[in-house]
Amino acid sequence: MVHICTERTDLDELIGNQYWSGQHLCFHYGPLALAMKGGEELILEQCEALSPFMLAKVNFLLHDLFIDDTAEMIRPQEGFRLTLRRSEAIENREQKARAV
Repeated sequence: MVHICTERTDLDELIGNQYWSGQHLCFHYGPLALAMKGGEELILEQCEALSPFMLAKVNFLLHDLFIDDTAEMIRPQEGFRLTLRRSEAIENREQKARAV
């Protein structure tokens, strides 16, 4: 599973959030919660857009994740992995700078 990060990516986007469907309050799981529940790899593309504080928050949640909205404890299933990937443009720019 791949999720593209921006400067505005927050925990609600990664974990999930509540929304109204008619007269019912529902919960939409985000990619981090889905990957943990399904034992999948989650690739956060363009991770350089995330603040150091946001990265620390994500790192803290990798062992157990409690979702207040659903009163649910999610423990990562076997096979769950989180991969941070920087954009190729930044990689290329840094490689060129090192070559000079």
